[in-house]
Amino acid sequence: MVHRLDGDCYTDDVSETALARMRPEKRAALIDAAAREFASRTFEEASLNRIISTCGMSKSSFYHVVDSKDDLFALVVADLAVSARRFWTPPAPETFSDGFWDRARSVWGNIARTWPESPELTRLWHIVYANADRPAVRELAGHVEEWVRAVLIVGRKAEAIDVDCPLELQTLTVFSLLRTFDERALSLTEDDSAAVDPAEISVHQFRLLTRLLQA
Repeated sequence: MVHRLDGDCYTDDVSETALARMRPEKRAALIDAAAREFASRTFEEASLNRIISTCGMSKSSFYHVVDSKDDLFALVVADLAVSARRFWTPPAPETFSDGFWDRARSVWGNIARTWPESPELTRLWHIVYANADRPAVRELAGHVEEWVRAVLIVGRKAEAIDVDCPLELQTLTVFSLLRTFDERALSLTEDDSAAVDPAEISVHQFRLLTRLLQA
């Protein structure tokens, strides 16, 4: 079973599958059980038996709709990515052309407000950062990196971003920083004793990005 990005959504190459024919509530239960398992453990540590038991399926029923653990993982990442887009969708890069930094600040603030309100986003990031080498995660990360690069190109054309620095280096820097910021945010949400203000941290993160990139 292969999942691919089709516009803004991930779809199965073969739409009429046993999985597609599952009752919605059964499919939702399977995805939820698998997402919880993959978000709390690495791919290697995650247990198919635990997932199957949690969603109340038999092994024979499970393997009738999903071929393998790898396919289930890819399905979960794709499903969560689609669900997360209902909370926040990356704006088109060309919308940054007028007033680049004002637009970037607005988008950054919107992300900071949206993430805590989206369990799908939080669960997706847990899965992504625990399983960075999985093919489904690499594919998703590739789409994010492409979007970052496209936004930077718009900023360079608008003379808002330093054009003396190579574009590929800027893309790598921003993508790496975003990953670090997300991993830090995840660790803070799990630490009840951490006395931090997420809004204040977001302001400092954006200030750091502007200092690195601004023309």
